[in-house]
Amino acid sequence: MRKNKTALQTAAGILARQEQSSGKLRQKLIAKNFDETEIDAAIDKLTEKNFLNDAETCASQFENLYTAEILSVRQIYFKLLQRGFDSETIKNLIPADTYEHEFNAAAKAVAKKFSGVEIDAKTKNKIWQYLGTKGFDSEIIRAVAEDFLHGDRN
Repeated sequence: MRKNKTALQTAAGILARQEQSSGKLRQKLIAKNFDETEIDAAIDKLTEKNFLNDAETCASQFENLYTAEILSVRQIYFKLLQRGFDSETIKNLIPADTYEHEFNAAAKAVAKKFSGVEIDAKTKNKIWQYLGTKGFDSEIIRAVAEDFLHGDRN
C-alpha cells in the first residue's frame, strides 16, 4: 500500500466510503496535514468531475432525515450545518409547510420517551421541556402534549 497519498487520492478514498460536503471534506484533509492549495485543487477537481456536489448531497441527506420523521426541522438544519453544508442550501430545502412533519416527529419522540409514564401535570411539564430541547415550536409542543395527555398515544 502506498504511504504518501495526494490530497486528491485521500479525498477520493473518503468520498468512496461516504458522501461528504466540501466543507467536511476540507476539514478532514486539513486534519491529515495537506497543504491548502493542494486541498483546493483536489476539491475543485472532484467538483468538476461531479464526485463532490454539495447541493445534491445536502438534498439527499435532508430528504433522508426529513422522511424519517425523527428529528425536528431545526435539528435537521443544525445536523446538516455540522456536516459542513451551507446555511442557504439547507434553508432552500425546507418545505413551506412543515406542520405535519413536526407534529409526527414530536409525537414519535414523546411516545418513545414517555410510554408507560403516569399522566399528570409533571408529565406535561416534562414533555414541554423535552420537546423544547429538541427544537420543536411551542404550537407543535402544545398540540402533541394535549394529544398525549388526553389518551392519543400513537
